[in-house]
Amino acid sequence: NSTGSLAISNVLSDMVIRLTEGELEQLSNVRSHLLSESAYFSVISGKTASLFSACMKVGALSVGCSEAQVEQLGQIGELMGLVFQIRDDIFDYYPSSEVGKPTGHDILEGKVTLPLLYALQHGPSDEADKMRAILEQGQELTGDQVEQLVEFAKAVGGIEYAQAKMKNLAFDAKKLLEQCPNSPARDALKTLIDYFISRNH
Repeated sequence: NSTGSLAISNVLSDMVIRLTEGELEQLSNVRSHLLSESAYFSVISGKTASLFSACMKVGALSVGCSEAQVEQLGQIGELMGLVFQIRDDIFDYYPSSEVGKPTGHDILEGKVTLPLLYALQHGPSDEADKMRAILEQGQELTGDQVEQLVEFAKAVGGIEYAQAKMKNLAFDAKKLLEQCPNSPARDALKTLIDYFISRNH
């Protein structure tokens, strides 16, 4: 019906706006060397989580769910998107032969993701200052510098922190899913969340 079509159009319009804002925010963060966890989550919420959320909402609207159910499924999608993106970002800290993505690719592009953000905030201050200076030097990073940043993030526990954060978000998504009626679809979403956490490519 026309009401349902309009609601779906609104969801998709909101998604495009969030995707655009997330991309612009990431570019702004790179230029200004903004290194904060809140800025990181704001970017991945716009760039990845908004897509997952919109997909869940469109699915709910297409089968006539209530407004409350649409919002709930949108929240679940948002959390799933965050889980997916954190896992994707962790790949950047391992050799490409293992995960098909170049080590330090994000860092090379100026994108400082959760493992390194944690290390910069919680690592020994003298070493963290050195790593910040590398990121803020205003020149393209060398392979050696990227390796230093990657190893620093690993040594300080950035990978473990990102994994814990990812698992907490997955737990929140599953908790919201438990409020939905028992069905094969609910079980499939739980399985998908588990896959997001364990995937290696």
